[in-house]
Amino acid sequence: LSYGLNQVSLLQVARAGSGLTSRAGLAHFEAARLVRDLARKQGSAELAQLAARMGSAMSASAKLGEDPFAKIKGLIQDMIEKLETEAEADATHKAFCDKELAETNEKKADKAAEVEKLSAQIDKMAARSSQLKEETAALERALSELATSQAEVDKVRAEEKEIYASNKADMEQG
Repeated sequence: LSYGLNQVSLLQVARAGSGLTSRAGLAHFEAARLVRDLARKQGSAELAQLAARMGSAMSASAKLGEDPFAKIKGLIQDMIEKLETEAEADATHKAFCDKELAETNEKKADKAAEVEKLSAQIDKMAARSSQLKEETAALERALSELATSQAEVDKVRAEEKEIYASNKADMEQG
């Protein structure tokens, strides 16, 4: 059995200026962690990006010995301005959409009223057409009856004329 001497041993050594050796470093880390957790909870890519920038700004400020929160305040202010600009653009877009939607609904109501008016006219004209068809059928029946009676009258008249013609010759002779 051999126990190899080529074993590796790792030792973690704190870097100078890592930021977590003091209370202030812990506060800086905690601030970035809170923003990162809020980004996850809200599902916001902008907040996640802000958290990453905060972490790098704190690291850079700690190395340079500057106040890390001055840079972070600037980052937050920039983000607030960006969000306000986006909110203003969204409000403008919403106002435009609301105006267009109101105009569309008004046009739709006008068209619906026009369709209803035209449907009423169509129904009225259809009823009038039906009435005229009934009147036409009645007049055609009356005309047919009149033609039938006229034919009978003409037939009777022709028979009478024939009788008269045959009787006239008899009457003239005596």
